[in-house]
Order: sequence, then C-alpha cells, then structure tokens
Amino acid sequence: MKKSFLALFLALVFVLTGCASQTIHEDGTLPLLDMPYALANASRVTVSEFDFGEGDLRNSLGTPVPCPLDGIIAAPDGPGPYPLVVVLHGLRNVTSVYDPVYIGFDYLVQQLAAEGYVAIAFNVNIDYHCWDFGESSNYDWAYQVYEQQLALLERANAGSETGHGVDLQGKIDLDQIHLIGHSRGGEMADMFYRRDHDAGHDRTRSIIGLAPGMLAELEPHPDIPTGIILGELDGDTSEAGQLLYDYIRKQPERTAPVSFTYIRGANHAFFNRTFLWDDARSEVDRLTREQQEDFTMRYTAAFLSVFAKGKEPFGTWDTNEPQPVTMFGYPVTASSFVPGSRLLLAPSEKGLKDISTAGDVEIRYLLKTWLDDVLFNHPGANMNDRELPLYSIRWTDKNGGVKLPAGDFSGFTALTLYIAVDSSDSLNADGEDQSLTITISDKSGAAQSILIPKGTSALAWHDGNELTVELFEAPDLIVWEGFMPLVALRIPLRLFDEIDLSSVSEITLDLDQTDSGAIMLSEIYLEA
Repeated sequence: MKKSFLALFLALVFVLTGCASQTIHEDGTLPLLDMPYALANASRVTVSEFDFGEGDLRNSLGTPVPCPLDGIIAAPDGPGPYPLVVVLHGLRNVTSVYDPVYIGFDYLVQQLAAEGYVAIAFNVNIDYHCWDFGESSNYDWAYQVYEQQLALLERANAGSETGHGVDLQGKIDLDQIHLIGHSRGGEMADMFYRRDHDAGHDRTRSIIGLAPGMLAELEPHPDIPTGIILGELDGDTSEAGQLLYDYIRKQPERTAPVSFTYIRGANHAFFNRTFLWDDARSEVDRLTREQQEDFTMRYTAAFLSVFAKGKEPFGTWDTNEPQPVTMFGYPVTASSFVPGSRLLLAPSEKGLKDISTAGDVEIRYLLKTWLDDVLFNHPGANMNDRELPLYSIRWTDKNGGVKLPAGDFSGFTALTLYIAVDSSDSLNADGEDQSLTITISDKSGAAQSILIPKGTSALAWHDGNELTVELFEAPDLIVWEGFMPLVALRIPLRLFDEIDLSSVSEITLDLDQTDSGAIMLSEIYLEA
C-alpha cells in the first residue's frame, strides 16, 4: 500500500527523534468479506393452510367486526418445543378483509420450519380494511387477532385438535416468540411487542423488519435484538428503515443489538409473493424475485440462529470482523450497533477545534437539512423537521489528511466510523468508490495503518441525479434523487497489534488513494 505524505513525515520524525517508527500491518488492507449462511433442506416441509372462521372482536359500540382467523403454518419434524416465528404481512394488495395476503410468505414459513422453528403467517387485514366499523388505534384490532391466534396455538400445543392441519402437540415454545414484519407489518410487530410488554408478557424475543414503516420513531424502540432490511430500489418505504436504525442506535441505555442491511438491487414488493406490482425505482442491477426471496430466507435464518438459538455472533453481528460487503453473495451495505459501545466523536461546530488537516483538505461542520444547497441525501436530513450533524471532508490531491482526537481504546473490539461518499459532489469520480488509509498512533510515537480499499461498503458510490422541484410562488428547489446511506465502516482493533491501544493519541484519515473526493463523516464509536 502507499504511504501518505503525513505518514512519511511522521515516520521521518520518529526515526530522527529515536521514537518507534510507523509500521504497516502485515495484512495491509481491510478485507472485503462475504457473510455466508447455508440453508437447511426445506423440500420435505409442508405448509398447511387453515381457516377458523370469524374471531371474537367488537368495536367500541359493541358491533361485531369481521376478523378472519385464517393463515398458513409449518412445523419441524421431531419433538419440540421450538421457538415460534410470526410473520406479519403489509397493506398492499388488500382490497377486502378476507384477502389472503399472508400466503405471499409461504416460502419463508416453509424455510423457517426447516431451520427448526414453528412458523406462522396469518391475516391481519382487520387493521388495513375495516373502516366501516370504526378505527383501530395503534393496531389494537390486529393485536386482538394475534392473541386469538396464539390461544389457538396454545390449545394445539396442549394436544387439542384445532384444525391447523399439522401436528403441533408439544412443538411450540410460546415463551419464545420472534416477530417478522413486512412494510406496515414491521410497524405492527413493534406495537405487538409494546402491548405485550405493557401487559406483563415477556414472550417477544426479537423483531425483524422487512422494509418496515416508522411507527416507533417517536418512542423508545423495543429493547430486544432487532434486524432491519431495506431494498436499494424500494419505491414505497425507501427511507424508513435507515431512519429507524439511526434512531434506535442513538437511544440511551439500550441493552440489545440492532442491525441494518441495505440490499443493493432489492425492491419493496419482492418480499411478498402476492405483491405483484413491481415498485423498483430503477431497472439497473436489480435482483429477481427469486434472488430477493433467497436473501430473505438466509438473512432471517442467520439472524434467528444468533438471537433465538444462541449461535455465536458472526458476519454483521461480529465486532471482531469488518462489516461484510456481501451477504450470501448479494451486495449490501451493512451496519450494526452493539450496546456497551462508546461514542468517540459526534460532529459539532465546537468539535472542529480538535481536528486538524494537512494538504489540500477542507473540513467543515454541516448541520444538514433538506433545504441545504449541499445535495448529500441521507434520510436523517430528508424531512423538514430533521437535522443531521456531519463533517464534510473534501480534498483535491493525494497529500491530504485529517487528524481526529482519540483516547483509551483498550477493552473495545472495533473502531467504527459512520461514513458515506457524497455522490452529488463533482470531486468524486462518477460511478467510482472511494478509498483511503486509516492510521492509529499511540503516545509513544508508534503507528499502524490499514488501507480501506475500493469495494468497501461504507465508501461505495450510490447512483443518483439532480432533480428540480417546482415550488408554488417560490424559487425552484434542487434536490438529489438517490440514497446515500451513512454506513458503519468497522475496523477490528485486533488489526492494530503493534501499538498501545490504551494510549491512542490520534486517528488519521490519510486521503492518499484518489486524486480528489468528498465524504461525509458522522459519529465514530468504539464498539464493545
């Protein structure tokens, strides 16, 4: 790898003064990793459809409300008990309370049963299409359907013949429930946890949101392991998942991990087979429905292997490894947050005084809002009531660098920077990823560097273009059409094995790999 001007200068100073000279780690480059997961054979698993007719539900006036108790279910062979996975569908394609939208998750129910879970998806249209009977508050009606479905499962688990079409006796651990929600179903999963928690139930152990909505943004999110998936080409909830992740990871005193995966080429519809309208915002490099289903099965099985079955964290959840650039062979940008991490840097105007630059580098504090002339487009600044503090870093030669303050890194496993390429800035070559070198120095003068290569998700280029929005009786507004996620660049501290991590003096971003560029830097954490 190349040494920057700053690195060469430091090395010369250290040699002349008798201090330890800078060393480059023998590996030299942050590896670009895949996160694999092998699926169990699901060919012998049968998905059973069931229909228990109308449930018992009335509105505030005592009028019966139609609430079909139908759905699909699958269970593993062999004695249980197995954790229960509940899949909650979204709103699209619902024209009647009786529409079997849940059938669109038959592929996922089948695979999860093969992985060792009792998996069920059932009708929750009652909160999407019952306006003639009043209004449900915070998915109250759907939660009542949920409770009635659980009561039927409890009877089946005890040996009663309920009509599910599959042997469930002794198969279900009803104290180990994991919720998967798609779109509005992601909001519903969040609310089901809240209602359970308020009622004193401790049965919901994790939540996975597939392109989820944003119901939970204004309140503390359930403090249980949470996985959020968003498709790059999502034309429906294209920003909610990232916003939700950013919101959750900044909640104080959280004790459970949260992760966010942005799948390149995925859209909103292809999670559910009944969602026929293809809403992808682009035809470029897109996943097929079969590929998106394959990713969904592998992700959910991998997530549950850790947070339901207790497998050692791996891939995106393992802070001893860099974030993967692909999962199961599919390109992603991935982030995760582990409780116990320490905030090392948060952008602020005052904080600029503790940062120095060398070479032709400009750094400035930016409180990004949707009206700024800076076109960088991240959901944290897309709405008119949101502000996103950032450091904007721009350079025009390979001799530049940015020095950031540090401290005691001992007891932590990784250094994580939330960072993004500003694709709207002409200093970035069109369509090209960025690359840089990160050097950590200790107070004795020793230093080590790791090259962050092109292909690293956090420095990836994201397509987009300028869009003119005509405003009534106001100047036209120029915005950027395209998503630029701030992604976790995670560098395991085990790679820095020749410096004293208990007395780190500075972190240097050596901008030594490209002739020019523009990136945005958000928080920096030391991960536990």
